[in-house]
Amino acid sequence: MRNSVSIRVRFAETNRRAWVNVLLFSAGLALAVAAQQSQDQTPGGVGVVILYAIAFALVAAAWARDGDTDALLTRDTKPPVAAPRVANPGRKLFVLPALLFALIAFLELRDNTFTLTGTATWLMALALFLFAFWEVAPPRAAWRNLRWILKRQSRWVMAALLGVLLLGGFFYFNRLDATPAEMTSDHAEKILDTRDILNGMHPIFFERNTGREPLQFYLNALVVALGIAPLDMLALKVVGAIAGILTIPAVFLLARELFDEQVGLVAAFFFAVSIFPVAIARVGLRYPLAPLFVAWTCFFLVRALRHQSRNDFLLAGLMMGIGLNGYSPFRVMVLMVFVWCVLWLVWHMVTASEFRRFAANVVLMYTAALLVFVPLLRYLVQNPGMFSYRMATRLTSLEEPVVGNPLLIFLDNNWRALGMFNVRGDVVWVNAIPNLPVVDYFIGACFLIGVALGVYRLLRRRELQFAWLFSALFILLLPSTLALAFPIENPSVVRAGGVAPFVMIFAALPLVLMRRQLVNLGARTLADVILGGALLLVVVTNFQLYFSVYDAQYRKTAWNATEIAETLREFAFAENDWEHIYIMSTPHWVDHRAVGIHLGLFDFDAHVIQGRKGVSAQLDDPAPKLYVLKNSELEDALLLSELYPEGTLQKVPSRTAGRDYLAFYVPARDQPQQ
Repeated sequence: MRNSVSIRVRFAETNRRAWVNVLLFSAGLALAVAAQQSQDQTPGGVGVVILYAIAFALVAAAWARDGDTDALLTRDTKPPVAAPRVANPGRKLFVLPALLFALIAFLELRDNTFTLTGTATWLMALALFLFAFWEVAPPRAAWRNLRWILKRQSRWVMAALLGVLLLGGFFYFNRLDATPAEMTSDHAEKILDTRDILNGMHPIFFERNTGREPLQFYLNALVVALGIAPLDMLALKVVGAIAGILTIPAVFLLARELFDEQVGLVAAFFFAVSIFPVAIARVGLRYPLAPLFVAWTCFFLVRALRHQSRNDFLLAGLMMGIGLNGYSPFRVMVLMVFVWCVLWLVWHMVTASEFRRFAANVVLMYTAALLVFVPLLRYLVQNPGMFSYRMATRLTSLEEPVVGNPLLIFLDNNWRALGMFNVRGDVVWVNAIPNLPVVDYFIGACFLIGVALGVYRLLRRRELQFAWLFSALFILLLPSTLALAFPIENPSVVRAGGVAPFVMIFAALPLVLMRRQLVNLGARTLADVILGGALLLVVVTNFQLYFSVYDAQYRKTAWNATEIAETLREFAFAENDWEHIYIMSTPHWVDHRAVGIHLGLFDFDAHVIQGRKGVSAQLDDPAPKLYVLKNSELEDALLLSELYPEGTLQKVPSRTAGRDYLAFYVPARDQPQQ
């Protein structure tokens, strides 16, 4: 009897200690959220610093009391590996033909054009290479995967992931035709590039506007060709939104491969609703291609390193190669993949035979990426200056001189880039809400606590997962932090967009840790209620941030090309005349190409009139005309009134305050007698 009482007392004391640890950690996380909310509302306040200091003190106290941080599970980065599967030896006969076809493709893909012969041999080289080295899984491996899917727990995980995908579909596609509202010059250029493809041109590298990789443009053309969207901004946004949706399962799989399903689901949830990835995906440019292929490359790479699976190495190489055809900041992934491989090798003792297989697989991975890169490699060899121009202008003094010590600029850039999640974000209104942190206050606070947790676990337990995560943060920020000649462009939410999956993983860690600690104490219902409330708060906050705050500031800043086009269209239909519609050229006003695209007139240059000389050239034309001009350009209005005294000028109100414009109507004149 005495022993029984003694056991109950010891259990109660242990339980009490664990509850104190959970309460300390939870209070610290709650204070961090309050601090970040205060920072977003009143940047730089003393109260923010005090709240964050108390928050980190509480979290540190919880961990100093041997808080149950082990409740956050990590996967073994070097589990026992089954005997390597051996591919059919006869497949090696396909290696030489693969390399030969790659050489033929390299030679044929000249003059920056996807030729039929070059494209066919390029794809054949890739197929032969994969066939030569792909290892077929034995039937028992497929059965193990099927059994995992059939498990009850796995079905719940898949159902939850499906729910996250549906929620992501809402955030990425809701009001896609209306938000963002207007084109910028970048959109006009991308649409014109896509039109070139639809008109029979097949460039490898699109040289308009300092040069762009090809993937987005061919996807745009596919969307238009399939009739999913017309050739306008909506086609671009559809491609971006699909890229965002396809990234969600990759974030889940990557986080699950590093930690477990719970971290995967929460990280995927954050990626599905956070304004950071949602905004750069919906804007309709190439930006979401970076996080898409970063997440998939890293998922296959982690699987490859954990299991030393050749097939996963090959898939990682394919994802890396495709990503290099998407958005230029992805190029840093070539370095990051190498760093992750080196870290895995340093972290683990390997035998000579294991090292030989590891080295061979890494070589095959990079070879697969190189084969996918062959067309761009051909362009790079022929046009190295154009291929690297954009990157070189930011890194060197090619366009603007680097002012100051480059090392100090780089260090300052890193400091400010790391602050983009909690202090001050991008200033470009197209990509984010200017000057606000790029994530909401809840994810921002969780991110900081997650980083602290990562440092703690890395120092205490030497876990490779956190070495990978921290190296990813640093390397994937390089496209932004290396803007040495243009430090004002840092932090850039789009150039650093590839880091988004890792921000969401870091932010998921403290929530999952807190839930697991509560579950271990028998408070599963409380844990689920807290987690559900937190996720609901994230949904509501990000919906408000994107569909209200971001949308309003975008409309206020963008020029209203759609309304201008509508005014010109009404005249053209009324007069049955699409020739005599004009825009008076004015610096820092609407891009006439965007107006032309909305009208279906992709070559709109002839409809742009500049100054007295341009208007005077049309005086002898008796046809009715309509000129649209900027509201503040009274000089042009006086000029038109002088040359066309019979004309009428009216102010056209805009749905957006401050975006009114002027329309000058010239009635038809009698034909002069001969």
